[in-house]
Amino acid sequence: MKIHSSLLAYPVFRLAVSLAVGIFVFDRLSDFVSWEFLFACFLVLSGTVVCFYRSSPFGVRYRFGCLACMSFFLLGGTLALHEREEVEFDWSLHERLYWGLVEDIPRRYGKVVRARVSVSHAQNLSDTLSGNGLRERVERSVLLSWMPDSLSEIRCGDSICFYAKLSRPVSTEEVTGFDYGKYLMRQGISGTGIAFSGRWMRVKENELSFRQRALAVQQDIVSLYREWGLEGDVLAVASALTVGDRSDITPELEAVYTATGASHVLSLSGLHIGILAGILFLLFYPVRSLKYGDFVSAALIVLLLWTFAFISGLSSPVVRSVVMFSLYMAAALVSKDRFSAIYSVTLTAFLMLLCNPFYLFDISFQLSFAAVYSILLFYPLFSGIWKPRNRFLRYVWNTLSLSMAAQLGTFPLVLLYFGAFPTYFLLANLIVAPLSACILGGALAALALFAVPVAGDFAVWLLKFSTDSLNLSMLAVARLYASQLTSLYITESQLALLFLFLGFFYLFLAGNRLKRARNLICASATGVLFLGACWYEQVKSSPCSLCFFRSEVYARQGRALSLLQSSDGLFQVDSLRIGLMKTGRWRGKSSDVRLPLDYVYICRGFRGNLAELNRLFVVRRVIIDSSLSDGYREALIRECQLLKISYTDLSVSGSCSIIL
Repeated sequence: MKIHSSLLAYPVFRLAVSLAVGIFVFDRLSDFVSWEFLFACFLVLSGTVVCFYRSSPFGVRYRFGCLACMSFFLLGGTLALHEREEVEFDWSLHERLYWGLVEDIPRRYGKVVRARVSVSHAQNLSDTLSGNGLRERVERSVLLSWMPDSLSEIRCGDSICFYAKLSRPVSTEEVTGFDYGKYLMRQGISGTGIAFSGRWMRVKENELSFRQRALAVQQDIVSLYREWGLEGDVLAVASALTVGDRSDITPELEAVYTATGASHVLSLSGLHIGILAGILFLLFYPVRSLKYGDFVSAALIVLLLWTFAFISGLSSPVVRSVVMFSLYMAAALVSKDRFSAIYSVTLTAFLMLLCNPFYLFDISFQLSFAAVYSILLFYPLFSGIWKPRNRFLRYVWNTLSLSMAAQLGTFPLVLLYFGAFPTYFLLANLIVAPLSACILGGALAALALFAVPVAGDFAVWLLKFSTDSLNLSMLAVARLYASQLTSLYITESQLALLFLFLGFFYLFLAGNRLKRARNLICASATGVLFLGACWYEQVKSSPCSLCFFRSEVYARQGRALSLLQSSDGLFQVDSLRIGLMKTGRWRGKSSDVRLPLDYVYICRGFRGNLAELNRLFVVRRVIIDSSLSDGYREALIRECQLLKISYTDLSVSGSCSIIL
């Protein structure tokens, strides 16, 4: 198949790639360069680009392009470093009084309620009691947990006052393999904390913002589902698939959909927008026969899609997909070229990165754009291999082609982040596509006709039946033999090689005869390099390490993590001796011979002090867990300093690892 348009011919694509690379590179170099310096370099280079454009002949246009890409590379770094500075904040080491605004719907997690809170001001409690009204301006968002109170309830949009210790999110990558602190930072969250019972108060109920009104509408629709009799997994999937509320999704249900390769259905994204757009295309098809019907139909579809985005809470994936589709509709009205879709997708990514550079590190952002690009590039190639005349066979083949194209683009990212591959994803997606359309159609019909006796009851029944059928089908697929291959993690360098292989593979399929041999050789060489990198990762020896995290001691070998257990809390690992202290077992005990301990891990539940432990053990290093209270932790630190024992405070570092 000959392609007359080239993806690289679009300037926006080159600039978007340069912007993304700048964000990625300078996010890694944030400790070595400032955004002010990069911004100054960007201004100088941009001025050079403008002068070069006005004075240079057409023959040296490639130099102009390189300078323009370099300027956007610096712009990406400037935006990333500036956004990081806007998020980071030096929180006090002690509890303070804070004033804030609840930004989203509070949700219950075990014994606590959690929500994102925009903190406006902070003040020391002593200043409040003395009548000193001086407040420190904060203007940062935090993830706040609080103990619920039966006499008062906090809702979205409420102003609250709470007394707590807020701290910067710490990294847990050494133990869990996932840097939760960096994840929260890239979500715009500067700190975390917990307000205990009696230490928080709702100040007043405010006027809801536009996004908060959207969240309220989302919750009203979920409440309406409950009134219709939806419950359990049916309610969870219907709420997630139609309005994006995942609060009722259980870990067991999510594991089923993950094993089948259909977990994307549980998160509103481009798939749902595409299905909804298809339904709306059919509804407004007669309008297209009128004068200016194409423009009217496109305007109505885009308006209804934005309405859907509003009732689903204006979540980032939905807004991203609707923006992408709106730009695609505008480009399709102007140009019939297939690559106008790629142009609209690229422009959406470019604008989103300009708005918030940390979108680049969002897994849903990466998966969404990888899937869309892969569909736009590979779907025409796969679907063109076979064109059956039978409508049912044509639907089956087109669905399989779409699923293969999307899975091909997201496959490297799935291996990087999740290390798993669903074996029966083609079978699952054959079932998911029609049932998702039935669920979305049934939900729209039920919301529009629920007051009509017969039609409304039928729409609700269709919604229940379709959702229950989808759950049962995914459970049946997940129970098939070897439904999911696990432990297939790859590194970032292997990810780059895999994407490079897919690029050469596409050029081999889509290029002309003269270039196919060259592209095949490049694809084969890249594939060999990828396999060699995988073999090297398998044969190289991973060091074993001890990890102190969340009041437990773990042994880690590569990605394998095992919990160390002992009846008395004492461990012997190779030549190291470790003591886990989280009970009052050693309080009041005495011994004539002191046992040497290389590491003593003191956690919540420990009774006593270091002086008592020092009479029983020869302590070389103390690790103080973050679960201890501030006063107790400070007392232990003072004892370590007096006894001249080195220590590590996990309230600062989050976790501690020791290579054996």
